[in-house]
Amino acid sequence: MKLKLRSQRFRKNHLWKTVVLHSKTLCCTALTLASFQPVFTHGTVTSPPSRVWVCFQENPESPDSPACDAAVKGWGTQAFYDWTEVARMDAGGEHRKIINDGNLASAGRPDKFGGLDQVRDDWVATPVTPGPFTLTWTITAPHETLYYEVYITKEGWTPNQPLTWDSIELLKRTGGRPLSSEDKIDVVLPERTGKHVLYSIWQRSKTPEAFYSTSDIDFGNNTLDVDSFEKSKLGAVEQNYPNPFTSKSTIKYSLQKKSPVNITVYNILGQKVKTLINTEKGAGEHEIVFNADDKNEAGVYFYVFRTGDYSETRRMVIRK
Repeated sequence: MKLKLRSQRFRKNHLWKTVVLHSKTLCCTALTLASFQPVFTHGTVTSPPSRVWVCFQENPESPDSPACDAAVKGWGTQAFYDWTEVARMDAGGEHRKIINDGNLASAGRPDKFGGLDQVRDDWVATPVTPGPFTLTWTITAPHETLYYEVYITKEGWTPNQPLTWDSIELLKRTGGRPLSSEDKIDVVLPERTGKHVLYSIWQRSKTPEAFYSTSDIDFGNNTLDVDSFEKSKLGAVEQNYPNPFTSKSTIKYSLQKKSPVNITVYNILGQKVKTLINTEKGAGEHEIVFNADDKNEAGVYFYVFRTGDYSETRRMVIRK
């Protein structure tokens, strides 16, 4: 009888140990599998292409451009295979506090993405002209957006200077946006000459995580020098007067010959406010009046003059 009871207790203990062992094994297996779950990546600006996107497209193993080649030699290829991860988990809108001057392109992570911070004038740059422009974020793992911010380097900045917070100015900040695999942001590019940078921030709404993107652009030899402009272009536009103004302001422009003319006003968000003229006009001096109505809030506006292939952007201010 005692032998039978001992045998039963042994079988119960053995069964319990087996259950516990299997439970521990399953737990460890689950943890192990969890640790190998893929990290979902997110996105970058693909138009105009960001530095990280350009280098990834060129193939990190043998990039074509000197800037990307130098980045790979100095920091390795992995940064460009991880082109969607130029981000900070701890941002929470405190971008200027967590990212130091000179490290804006790397999102304050120079150990991995420092190649993007290189100060050099041979980054692949997208040709642009002043006026309305659309920037595109391509997103591989959509999240709800708190806001996007788009900055441009200030007039006088050159590619042989580091990218700092003081060297950029805000073009646009959007409101919240829903999940999307692609977001387009309309801005108005101001007057610039030569190479500049568009710096973009995507701040998520439900976590502190934010993504950063640096795109190089080239305005070429665009200039506001009216004398030299009139010798080679179809026309020119002057600064509106008065400026600032409260109710109405006059915009003068000139044409070398009979040409189509378009002058359109945009607000600071890049939204069209009003088309002042869109027709063909004869050679000579012309003017048109912009009447600000109750719908036009006080603030900064831009008007874009176009004739032929040329466009020119001017800034004006409405005061109430």
